[in-house]
Amino acid sequence: MFLKAFLNKFALVDKTIKEISPVIKSKFKQLQVTGQEAELFFMNNYKKYDAFENGILEDARILGDGYDFQIEVEKHFFLTEIKGLRTDYGSIRMTQNEFVKAKDFSNDYALVVVSNLSDIPKMSVIFNPTKSIRFTEKAINTKQINYHTSPLKWH
Repeated sequence: MFLKAFLNKFALVDKTIKEISPVIKSKFKQLQVTGQEAELFFMNNYKKYDAFENGILEDARILGDGYDFQIEVEKHFFLTEIKGLRTDYGSIRMTQNEFVKAKDFSNDYALVVVSNLSDIPKMSVIFNPTKSIRFTEKAINTKQINYHTSPLKWH
């Protein structure tokens, strides 16, 4: 359902195409798209939140350091992690890295939930989220398999 709405909204597929690529169908891809929409909304609207109105936004997403953006407000730094929800109700998850960073920076760390992305987005800003919200730890054990070649001469 979400996929059809997304494709219609952004007109990515000619209506004569009968098959959707596995990349578009991927649940992980759908989560990424929601996250990217939330981040874009935040980047365009962060100054509407009082604590950030005079802030300078620095993109930290590529660093993988447990937050998406750093905002400098009068020589004070806030770390912000952005999460997106299609509706106004739902759960969010934080990686261990994000959770530890939130604990370490407490009041200087803000979790920003951009909800209702399918209609009129709203931003909820929660400072010190590990104290303000109840999180339940869920350990996921994965088996990583790699495939290696024998040593080969490469041209």
